[in-house]
Amino acid sequence: MPAEPRAVLWDFDGTLVDTEPLWAATERVMLAEYGVEWGEDEMLACHGQHALLTAQMMADDMGIPDRAAEVWRELHERIAGHIRSNDLPWLPGARELMAELDDAGVPCAIVTASDRIILDAARERLPRNLEVIVTVDEVSRAKPHPEGYLTAARRLGVDPRDAVALEDSVPGTTAALAAGAVVYAVPTMVSLDPHPRMHVSATGLSATSWADLTAIWRELKEN
Repeated sequence: MPAEPRAVLWDFDGTLVDTEPLWAATERVMLAEYGVEWGEDEMLACHGQHALLTAQMMADDMGIPDRAAEVWRELHERIAGHIRSNDLPWLPGARELMAELDDAGVPCAIVTASDRIILDAARERLPRNLEVIVTVDEVSRAKPHPEGYLTAARRLGVDPRDAVALEDSVPGTTAALAAGAVVYAVPTMVSLDPHPRMHVSATGLSATSWADLTAIWRELKEN
């Protein structure tokens, strides 16, 4: 194995950018238009999962179970429109870490449960060292299956065991671990079960450096 990770693989929503509140607010607005109100349990159930599942849950509660595809499309159009019209809501430390990785020549990828319509809306404001973006509509099996991470590693030309994955959700960490990566977890909404190849940060990315990621990878990569 190399002396340091050969790539960093980023989740998008909730790890690189703070779009989770936008998703939740938009879902609540759409549900309210049908007289439906979701509590925290319903919102947490959607965290990190495929948006098609969320759209079906919404459609069921809205009383239009056969129109989940329409709910999905409207949800994504609203989210994409907001992203195009506003600055990206970077999570604390994410932009700074990405810039450090760029200066160090570390290739990066995004592996996301979001669809291409969302990443296309954000693409112009994403860092240049994001060489690969794998969206959920490019894989046949979404997180927690490792296909997205395996695809990103293959496109970067690296072994996933030589990469660090940055994740915040149960499906995301499960997928990255299954792919063989060391996971640096930054959860804000959920609790994660321990894993010998996963480090859980108590401070998100706000004080995380390339040296930190390298040290964690060296410590955990053989587990």
